[in-house]
Amino acid sequence: MIRWMIRRVRLLEIRKHTCQVSVIEISYTYRCIYKQITDNLIQKYMEYIPDYLKPFIIHKDYFPELIEDSWFNNPVYWKGRLISPQHETKFRLYFCGELIDNYMANKQNFPLAIYAYSVNSGEKITLFDERYNGYEALLIENKRELPLSHEIQFVDKDAETEFEIIILGCSNTDFDDEYPATEQVQLINGDWVNKEYLKCNAFDFISILIRNAKGQVYTILEMELS
Repeated sequence: MIRWMIRRVRLLEIRKHTCQVSVIEISYTYRCIYKQITDNLIQKYMEYIPDYLKPFIIHKDYFPELIEDSWFNNPVYWKGRLISPQHETKFRLYFCGELIDNYMANKQNFPLAIYAYSVNSGEKITLFDERYNGYEALLIENKRELPLSHEIQFVDKDAETEFEIIILGCSNTDFDDEYPATEQVQLINGDWVNKEYLKCNAFDFISILIRNAKGQVYTILEMELS
C-alpha cells in the first residue's frame, strides 16, 4: 500500500510539471502516505502493551482533548484506554506512595503501586507496581520483597475521585541488539524469558492520564524505569 502511494506521488510530481495535476492533489496524497505510515507504526507498537495490561486496554475512544496532541500521537508509545472485564470505563484510583506536585511517586524506601477500581463492579486492576513491572524491576533490581506503604485514595485538583484513564509507555532498548547471541534472557529473579517478552514487559517509561467528571485532563504519572 505504501509503495503504491509513493509511486503515485512520483507520477503526480511528473504530471505537476506538465500542469496535469494540482498542488492540492499532491498535498492530499502526501497526507495519506503520512497517515498510513503512522497507523502502521502505531499498530506495531500496540503489540508491545505489557502482558498484565492487555486484558484491560482498548485502542479507541481517547479523550477528545488528546486526539490532536502530537505528543500523545507519537507512534513510539503503546497506549490504550482502561476498560474493566465488565466494559466499565469509570474508575477510582488508589496508590501506595506519595503525591509530589500532584504526580504519584514512590515514598522513600517503599515502591510505588497504583490500582484502579471500577466504580460499579469494584474490579481491581493493577496499573503499575514498581516491584514487578518495567525494565528496572525485571532486569536491574529485585524489589519483590520490599513492602508497600499503606494504600490511599487519589483525589485530583478538582476534588474529584472518579476518572476515565489512559495509560501509555515505551521502551528505548533494542533487545535484539542488547542480547544478539541468545534467544533467552535471565531476569533479575532468576526466571528465563524470550526477547519478545522483554519487548512487551521491560518498558522503561510509563505515564498515566486521567479525565474527571468535569472534563479536566491531568497527567498523574510520568516515570522512567531504567
